[in-house]
Amino acid sequence: MLNIFDSHSHSDNSPDGHHSVTYLCEQAVEKGLMGLCITDHCDIDIYKRDNFELRMINSNFEVRKAQLFFGDRLMLTAGIELGQPLFDPALAERALGLLNYDFVLGSVHVTRGWPDYYEVSYKGRPIEEVNAAMDAYFGEVLETAKKADFDSLAHLTYPIRYISGRDGIEVDLRRWDDLIDEILRTLIARGKGLELNVAGLHNGWGQLCPPKEIFARYRELGGEIVTLGSDSHLAQDLGVGIAEGMEVLQSCGFQYFAFYKKRQARMLGIR
Repeated sequence: MLNIFDSHSHSDNSPDGHHSVTYLCEQAVEKGLMGLCITDHCDIDIYKRDNFELRMINSNFEVRKAQLFFGDRLMLTAGIELGQPLFDPALAERALGLLNYDFVLGSVHVTRGWPDYYEVSYKGRPIEEVNAAMDAYFGEVLETAKKADFDSLAHLTYPIRYISGRDGIEVDLRRWDDLIDEILRTLIARGKGLELNVAGLHNGWGQLCPPKEIFARYRELGGEIVTLGSDSHLAQDLGVGIAEGMEVLQSCGFQYFAFYKKRQARMLGIR
């Protein structure tokens, strides 16, 4: 069994997921993972349109059933990726109160006046427009870090996946150093974690989200809670890149990473 706990995965209860909870668990066991958290999407901006309440109920039920079946072969926890919680704080509170979650990932995929960043082609766009999109993103993330109910902040620098990783547009993140520092300080002050999202290592883009430099800064500021996630939407991607992510964390001075049970951080040694 590998000392790998994948805290970010999606079943077919997510609109963009492809495999059942049971199949994900089977594959996690076959890969030798220690643990897995199913964090199916719950996007507040399209909560009713995409029937996320039913999706969450199904996901949670399937996870609880799988926990009984897989027993001590896999440490399985029930999570949620809560997207855009500040678009409707009351609805976000309702969503979190509906079920008992072990782990809540807070995420921002959409900002007001800008669609999901993965839906946009950035090729040929003026750099001023790209920078404005990033301004909106970091502003929304900062407010989310300050106000939303979550345990760990997912994939900080999310738009860079598509702006740079997919479309090849170089963006200098130093432009937002002050905003990023404020986000990191807010997470630390509130006792929230920061996710190292390794999806870029299995989708061909070769990028961590956020990059190593931000984790080095997070550690320098006193950050201690880090979760690791493959952000897999396919069973084949479960756990992929997490060992490499641990090496990055270790090089930044981290000795532990976290997973969550009953919304409490449990620390595991990086080795």
